[in-house]
Amino acid sequence: MAGDVQEYNAKSEIMYIVITGDLKSSKKIDNRPLSQDNLKKAIHEVNSNFNDYIVSDFRIIGGDGFQGMISTYNIIIDIYFSLFQTINHPFYLGIGSGPISTPLSNYVQEIDGKAFHHSSEALETAKKKNRWVVLRSNLKNNDLIECVFNFTFDIMWSWTNRRKEIILFYRNHNEDTVAISKAAHKYSIGTRSIYKTLETGKYSMLKYGEKVLENELK
Repeated sequence: MAGDVQEYNAKSEIMYIVITGDLKSSKKIDNRPLSQDNLKKAIHEVNSNFNDYIVSDFRIIGGDGFQGMISTYNIIIDIYFSLFQTINHPFYLGIGSGPISTPLSNYVQEIDGKAFHHSSEALETAKKKNRWVVLRSNLKNNDLIECVFNFTFDIMWSWTNRRKEIILFYRNHNEDTVAISKAAHKYSIGTRSIYKTLETGKYSMLKYGEKVLENELK
């Protein structure tokens, strides 16, 4: 028993990262069943693709929300891209870090602590201030990181559906000249049109922001 208490106390001092999300204006969604299916698929993909970094699986909460706990900051933008690609509806994120006050569980709803409180507070601020993401962390440049996140995500949400398809295809295929050729073939357009789509979608600016975030979140 003493050993279990010591192990639990040690875990309580670890800084965990909780991501809590909620679909924007979900009550106005016309096709709720499709929205739910997309959300379920998105959560499944995140849990499968980022399993090595997930402390407690992402799960749907409250119908139109989701929550999970991860071990490192530097996968947040990849998780966001994964959610963005599949949910197909604007969503807010609240990201909080801190210790937990309960034992770990694969059911994120069973865990509590400052990390969860910070995440929930961040989500409420995101909704109130209409930001894509709000970050409550112990990171030195918390506000700067949050700002770059929002500018980066704002670029993504400005894409049309067609532009989104092409850019994500390019991103998912190594972002090189071969990917350009594959995209041109898949969408039956010339390679110049692919380059133009990347330019119009400000993808180079997005990558710049992503690089800044990678350096800050190491």
